[in-house]
Amino acid sequence: MQQEGKPQENDRSDHIASMTLKVKAPRTDQPSLPKRHPDPQNLWFARTVARLLECNRCYAAFLSPKGDTLDQVAVGLPAPKPSSEALARCIAENFSREGNFIYQSSMSPNSFARRLIGTKPEVGRHSVIGRICAASGDTAIFIAGWRSTPIATAEFTSATRAIELLWDAVTEMERASLHAHQRWLDDIEPPALTVDENLGVHNMNGAFRRLVSEGVITLDRGVLSGASPLITERLKEAVRASIIPDPKQKAAGSTVLISNDEQRFLFAVVGTIPGNANPTLALIYVPQFDEDTGARRIALAFNLSWVETRIVRSILGGRCPRAIGVELGFTEETVRTYIKRIMLKVGINRQSEFFVLHSQTFSPFKLRHPAAPYIVTS
Repeated sequence: MQQEGKPQENDRSDHIASMTLKVKAPRTDQPSLPKRHPDPQNLWFARTVARLLECNRCYAAFLSPKGDTLDQVAVGLPAPKPSSEALARCIAENFSREGNFIYQSSMSPNSFARRLIGTKPEVGRHSVIGRICAASGDTAIFIAGWRSTPIATAEFTSATRAIELLWDAVTEMERASLHAHQRWLDDIEPPALTVDENLGVHNMNGAFRRLVSEGVITLDRGVLSGASPLITERLKEAVRASIIPDPKQKAAGSTVLISNDEQRFLFAVVGTIPGNANPTLALIYVPQFDEDTGARRIALAFNLSWVETRIVRSILGGRCPRAIGVELGFTEETVRTYIKRIMLKVGINRQSEFFVLHSQTFSPFKLRHPAAPYIVTS
């Protein structure tokens, strides 16, 4: 990068402008990630760089520490093409030893700036090319143009520093957003995650990680898939309907079967994220029947004792009065007496209605209370 007080490195800039880069096919061990809508923060970065440098065009690519292309955006240009991604990777590889650099350049016949942001001879022939890396290892590559004159040395020094600070701010905001997003997901009781329109997973909670580790849910290089191609396509359609809702429909949320295993049916509830700052993501959670959580919710709603809560939990688990008595050390008759008292307290007439109460007291968010219900034995 240009040092303060030093003249512009015109020789270096001319070399960057005129050098020929051979665009290689993507490596087999570095497959392209699914295409996504531009991240709002990355788009904001590209727009701010263009305004700072007084350019009407800017292309920017964003790479992970491993070199995967996470995103690419264009300001004042059509959407980036696949060839743009390959060229951005090529630039990153060619200048991997340079560290951070931001240079001014003049347009030349074989300039890769022309290949990424086109030409605008009536405006000018000067552009700014940069590669900056944040402390997290995330890298931004940008090319902004065109200007009729190069930026003065003093102004350019300030501009390069501003761009570096801008990228640091973007990565810090992204990290803070991810942490807040993860905390919100971790507060959800059932398995939950957020995905983009191509089912690329952005965040997931611990319950969903357990499903993945058990082999119940399949993730292929960070992309969610159903039990069959048809199920995957239906899930993708539901996610897209949530991200880009049909104005003719009153609600965008839907429920989709994601696993039809005979031993364990799983459904995905798909919807928008409440108060989501990133409109390109959808929320998916997988409702699961949990007799322990259900019994605790019913107990909190009707102020049941510890023993009554254990009995409700056993009923939701499909146990008969005799089995419940063996578990708690009561006679079958004592258990039946407790069940009658509980049913009177909660206002139901049949044991099957405990499952209705389980459904009515369901909440996707985790229970928060200081201790178990007070034990009453009389």
